Amino acid sequence: MTDGWADVPDEIRALLSDPAAFFTMDPEQVLGVLGQADDPRSRAVSAAYRASADVHRTASAVQGRQILALDAARLGDAELTVWCQNAAVPGQLAEEWHVEWASGSTADSRLLRTLSGHNAPVTSVATAMVDGRPVAVTGSRDAALRVWDLTAPGLVHELLAGRSDPVSFGAHELLSVATTVVDGHAVALSLHANDDEDEAIQVWDLETGRGAGQLVMIVETTTLDGRRVVLTMEPDRTLRVWDITTGASLHSFRTAVAIGVLEGRHIAVTTSAGPSVQAWDLGTGRRIGECLTVTEAFLLEDRRPFALAGPKGQAMKVWDLTTGRCLSGTELADLDIADARFLPDVAALSRVNDRIVAMVFDHRAEAQLVGDWAADFGEGGAPLRTRQTAVLGARRVALSMGTDKVLRLWDLTTSTAPSDLIPVVRTIPLEEMASVLSPDPADRKDLWDLVAGRRSGTMSKTNTLTDVPRATSRSVELHGRFMSLAADPDGPVTVLNTVDGRPTGRPLIGHTERVCAMDTARTRRGALAVTAGLDRTVRVWNLDTRRQQGEALRGHTEQVWDVAMTVVGGRPMAVTAGNDRTVRLWDCAQHQEDGRRRHGHSGAVHTLATVMVDGDPLVVSASADHTVRTWNLTTGEQVSTSLKARTTAMDTAIVNGHPAVVTASPDAALHILDPFSGKDITPPTASAGGGVLALATTTLDSVPVAVTAGIDRVVRVWDLTTGAALCAPITGHSSRITAIATTMLEGRPVAVTGSWDKSIRVWDLTDGRPAGELMRGHNDWVTAVVTTVIDSMPAAVTRGRDGTVRLWDLTTKKQLSEIALPDAGTGRAIAVTTSPNRQILATTSQESTLRFLDPATGRPSATNHLFPHAINALTATPNGWLAVAFGPDIALLRPRKSLTATTQQFE
Repeated sequence: MTDGWADVPDEIRALLSDPAAFFTMDPEQVLGVLGQADDPRSRAVSAAYRASADVHRTASAVQGRQILALDAARLGDAELTVWCQNAAVPGQLAEEWHVEWASGSTADSRLLRTLSGHNAPVTSVATAMVDGRPVAVTGSRDAALRVWDLTAPGLVHELLAGRSDPVSFGAHELLSVATTVVDGHAVALSLHANDDEDEAIQVWDLETGRGAGQLVMIVETTTLDGRRVVLTMEPDRTLRVWDITTGASLHSFRTAVAIGVLEGRHIAVTTSAGPSVQAWDLGTGRRIGECLTVTEAFLLEDRRPFALAGPKGQAMKVWDLTTGRCLSGTELADLDIADARFLPDVAALSRVNDRIVAMVFDHRAEAQLVGDWAADFGEGGAPLRTRQTAVLGARRVALSMGTDKVLRLWDLTTSTAPSDLIPVVRTIPLEEMASVLSPDPADRKDLWDLVAGRRSGTMSKTNTLTDVPRATSRSVELHGRFMSLAADPDGPVTVLNTVDGRPTGRPLIGHTERVCAMDTARTRRGALAVTAGLDRTVRVWNLDTRRQQGEALRGHTEQVWDVAMTVVGGRPMAVTAGNDRTVRLWDCAQHQEDGRRRHGHSGAVHTLATVMVDGDPLVVSASADHTVRTWNLTTGEQVSTSLKARTTAMDTAIVNGHPAVVTASPDAALHILDPFSGKDITPPTASAGGGVLALATTTLDSVPVAVTAGIDRVVRVWDLTTGAALCAPITGHSSRITAIATTMLEGRPVAVTGSWDKSIRVWDLTDGRPAGELMRGHNDWVTAVVTTVIDSMPAAVTRGRDGTVRLWDLTTKKQLSEIALPDAGTGRAIAVTTSPNRQILATTSQESTLRFLDPATGRPSATNHLFPHAINALTATPNGWLAVAFGPDIALLRPRKSLTATTQQFE
């Protein structure tokens, strides 16, 4: 491959001429060498290598050769594909299976780096500059908060370690991350919420990787004992008293539920486990009064509440819970308690100066105030009110409590000024706020929007868009005015004037579903935007022209939840956070060269089937993106438009002399479609029973039929020319049927089924009766069945969740061999092919490894083949090659001794 590359630097040519070094060198070193040149070939090699750089980090030399060859094919680089597959690795055999072609749904030359490490979906990302280096800050559903260097490998900091279990959720969920610059220091902000939807914003120093404090809510400003103070509430409900003139913390009270003025003194009420309720003097920080234990509480006929309570070990008294006063002997005598009703859950009272000021209930943290002593501080019946922000003259400010327990004010009116695309905030000197600071009277709930500068449309604990504000971007200068973006419900993105909020110019049109995240950047080439939508695409836009720049970014295998922009080396970059647990860095200045790349599905391909049309072999793929696509196996080109179809199972057939795709939909209906146009060949057939999980086609007396099975444990046979059932439902399995295949046995068509009941059964399709005894051997669900012929013997190969593959003689119903795989699971990818004159069993292990085995002995028949994504489906082609579905892509593998598809046609 290196011959004639006059423009390629010597270091790169030397690297490519030594495959052993190339495929074993640290990926960052390889990318560093490849990144030194700007010639077309070096860029092509670098793009293919970057496509799966995270896989290369743990791959062996042989696996690295396989992955690079596959990624080169996904990018349409045939020359690089051939070089990789023919490159000799010392001490290793040549590749037995070569990539003929591959689709490139997730291959993109603009992908610069893939950052892996989170063990749950990554839902938020922000960028910053730290010591002149661009970094990304990412937050995940595993509660981890990480900082990545975008110019070098590895983590810079792990701010929060997160959980090893990504399923369980703790008390505080990490919802979003943002970055800002405070007085010249880059900081990260993390937004958290607990089960009560109470929000907390933590502050992190990006230089040291340590916590720098948190933003707190303002409760009130007042004067205590001649000193001007501000009261704040922390996320854990700690009420704190601050000296405004010094910013020093004077007193703090855990789990505060109310404040007010009692007999001229400001007091706070707190609760704690026990339960107990206490009152505190805010000026001195000392506890006042005492907590009384309630032995009984009751309601009288006029619904007035009373309680019998007192200090532990002392006499009990009756207290009026409306006025807070203790009843005298005369008042007790006047009470008519004959019709008193029990009042449950009143657990404790707080007594101050011989009056009750609050009571607390069992199993509830909130206290209820007694009397009207806190009326001056109440609002709408709430005993304690908080505000996200305060006002200082004409300025709006946030209150920050540092780890040094010093209160600082952030001037939010400066937060729109960009510094390397990051909002800037300055702290206000304490002497400026001594007498005019007060809670924001508007009670606005947009603090996160102000400090983050933008909002993701997925800031909820469930990552849905229900009742969540629409996504917005940071402001960017455009034609002398500041503009921002806002997502419309059905896909378009509106460009707004930041000052007055009015739409300006054309919207950005391209997404087919709502945009959930976006960001903007101003570069030397103009203003750019990057948007991520629920249609699972990420798009780059030129805001000057309002047009999409190149193809959508491809690399993530699942939904992208957030995106942030930055500048690296003068080039605009995008950082995306995905449900596939990865973070990816993209070059937004480069345009994707798609001339040779094969576009494909946007969701995981779960089923493959082949069919012959006019002598040409085709492969049909069904995907989680609810489309079915038809490919020419010889050229790798799509020969149909994307057919819209939700499928649970699929196969192909010849119906009335024409090729057909037979699919089962979630409603259990059968659809018989033309593989080119997607039109119905016959009307859909409404299948009785539950959902169809398995489907296979064959012929009965020259009539094409479909055999279906599924959740209802029943096998059904359908005439594909009429849609009619050919026999009564076939029963026998005791649990759902998950796999089915057809073959000929002693001249009669049969179906072989596998079930969750761990058995395999053979059914005569001419009469619907069992064809011999059931076959048992698996000790867990049977997940896949294929049929074949070995030495003239009809056979079935089955795979189970017990981690075994078994070979069965269909005539005797005896098990012939058992192959233990290195991992168990529900994998269904299995195929048997003949190449060139031997049977080869292909199956998967560890999700992304394709294993080649002798079905009779279980011995390896070729080197395992590594793929960059999980393998979900396999099928043998008419000439003995293999079609492999991995993630949203498809690859065609051929034996090494076969000629390429350009010189050998399928038989």
